[in-house]
Parts: sequence; C-alpha cells; structure tokens
Amino acid sequence: MIEYAWFGIGFIAQALFSARFLSQWLLSEKAKRSLMPVHFWYFSICAAVLLLAYAVHRRDPVISIGQLLGLAIYLRNLQFIHSHHFSNKMIYWFWSWLLLSFPAIYIGYWLGPNSAAQPLILHNFWTTFGFVGQSLFTSRFLVQWWASERIGQSITPKLFWYLSLVGSIMLLTYAIAVKDPVIILGQAFGVFIYCRNLVLIRNTVISQKSTTTI
Repeated sequence: MIEYAWFGIGFIAQALFSARFLSQWLLSEKAKRSLMPVHFWYFSICAAVLLLAYAVHRRDPVISIGQLLGLAIYLRNLQFIHSHHFSNKMIYWFWSWLLLSFPAIYIGYWLGPNSAAQPLILHNFWTTFGFVGQSLFTSRFLVQWWASERIGQSITPKLFWYLSLVGSIMLLTYAIAVKDPVIILGQAFGVFIYCRNLVLIRNTVISQKSTTTI
C-alpha cells in the first residue's frame, strides 16, 4: 500500500507542475504573449518538495538532483518578486531551501525503505542520458535566474523555453526507459506547453516588427 501512496505523491507533484504551466499558458493565450504569473513559483515550490521526496524514495539521482536545484531557483524568483519583504535575502533564501529540502529527503529515504523500485545504477547508459536531460532541463532556470539577477527582477528569456523543450523530451525518453509513470505523465504534458510558448513569443516578435514597420 505504501508504494501506491508514493505514486500518489508523485502524481500530485506532477499535477502541480502541470497546473503551473496550464495557468501560465491560459494567461499567456489571453494576453497573446508569454507571461509568468507569480503563482507559477508557488506551485513550483510545492511540486518540487513533493517530487524530491518521491525521487529520493525511488532512489533516482537524476530527478532528485534536478528538484534540489529547481527548488533553490524557485525560491530565488519569489525573492525577486517580493524583494521589499526581505532584509537579508541570501540568508532567508538558504534557510528556506534547507528547511524545505531536508524534510523531503529524510521522509523520502526513510518512509518505506523497502521500496519496490530498484535503485538505479549510477554508471549505466540511461542514468547518464537522464543526467544530460536533467542538466538541460534545470539549466533553463539557471539561465532564467542569471537573466533575472542581471536586472534585479524575475524575467523569462526565450532560451528558457528552448531548454525546457529539449530537456523535457530527453527526460520523457529517460522516464520511458526506467518505466516511471509519474515522470512520463509530467514530461509529456510539458512538451506541448513549451512549444506553445515558443509560438506565442514568435507571434509577439512578428507583431512588434509589423507595428514598427507601419
């Protein structure tokens, strides 16, 4: 029964991840341009904590490391948005990350240690492939983080969506190979959203060029 509970946690995490992009997509469609609402980051934080616990339980180093890095970046973006509430930003950011990630790791590792999932071999092909995909997938937020740090506010550059698309396709392939239905579901939904945002960005650029020409 505990394995079903862990699958439930994983699916809830993916539902939250999907909900953040679904909301982002609908708002972007309404505005006819790619937007990033503040609740995107709150959904991201909740989902990352749950998926981190799930991935640790599965003994999956690829997804675990990706969620640890992602959680740090989501928290940093919230600081940009609510910068007026924080006096010492880096200390608050570090302790927030630690207080959210440590319990997730602890619970994931110890709750149901006799997991039906077999620990992945670190040096096999699919783990390496997964790490490459996760690196690309996580680097999208590193790019977004760096771009935001440079101007002091949360922004989403176009490269974010290209890295999302390529990384998601690789992680989807990895998830199929290791037979993880939670990751398969999440990545399959994401591919469509990333493609749609690239189309919206392209349409915005074309519209701006047409207006300038006129």
